[in-house]
Amino acid sequence: MAKFKNLIFAVLLVLLFVEVLIVFPKKLEHDDDAQVQARVELQEKRKKELAELGENAPANKAPGTLAEQRMGGVHLVESQKGNRDWELFSEAAEGSQGSGNWKLKKVRVFFYNKEKVEFTATGDEGVIDANSKDLSIKGNVITRSENGYVFKTPTISYAATKREILSPEEVYMEGPRDKTGGGLIVKGRSMQVLVDQSKMLIREKVSATKAMNDGKRFDVVADGAEFSGKSNMARFLGTVRMNYDGMRLEGPEASFLYDRGTNLLSSISILGGVKVSDADKFATADVVNLDLLANKYVFKGRPKVIQNNDELSGEEIIFLEGGKKVKVERVRAKMDNKENK
Repeated sequence: MAKFKNLIFAVLLVLLFVEVLIVFPKKLEHDDDAQVQARVELQEKRKKELAELGENAPANKAPGTLAEQRMGGVHLVESQKGNRDWELFSEAAEGSQGSGNWKLKKVRVFFYNKEKVEFTATGDEGVIDANSKDLSIKGNVITRSENGYVFKTPTISYAATKREILSPEEVYMEGPRDKTGGGLIVKGRSMQVLVDQSKMLIREKVSATKAMNDGKRFDVVADGAEFSGKSNMARFLGTVRMNYDGMRLEGPEASFLYDRGTNLLSSISILGGVKVSDADKFATADVVNLDLLANKYVFKGRPKVIQNNDELSGEEIIFLEGGKKVKVERVRAKMDNKENK
């Protein structure tokens, strides 16, 4: 009986060794293979997703380090030298780890100057360089100054180092309204905004119009235009040609000047050698000032008026009542002497 028990114990012991040494390692081997296969399938799935997004995974990086990241409701703030540079809001953003760029949807950016919002830009899409902090926006882009200038362009880019907003494409600008009429409407070939100086520039083949409440209108063409984020003053530069109330004016610089207290376009100043003509007069001067509130035009700096072959000159010539009357200070007249011949 004892021998029979010993035999049974020996058989059980042999079966235990078989399980431990043969069957269990095989099971472990199959489990390891399944895990490896699962990891391979996951990696292949990630590679396929990245390929569909236009991303090419480098061979020397694990697929996990290239995973596309997506975020919703993005809010970013960038500072320079302790002061806020820009503040960005976006409905969504996506980018890949290790890449310096993030793609944005429905973007709104505030650009700061001395901790105050100076300009605001909005657009359908944007890209931010996480390294340089440069930005670009495209699609229905609108840039607004805090004092009411509105610029519409296909795209803009922001250079963080220079703190400049640029658009190399056609720009359409609407100026703030004032009590004398609608705001300036300006078109040009490109735009530059100097954030630190609160200055806006429109360049190349600039054209502008401004309608007045009395039915009159200014039409201007120039090489460039400059606007301020601190006031409504506007400057047109280069070869400036202007039409107003039947007059044609030409000079190298013209400024639209506003009365700060009443928000009125009070005067237009043309500098640097001005030519003025209407139906029956031709005049020249170093400076011409159109006083819109008093309805008079003042010529200074070697002024000269030629009308009906008569020439008037003096220290100052004033056209009153919109040019219907002429007043000359210290007049020097040269009359046509045809009747004496």
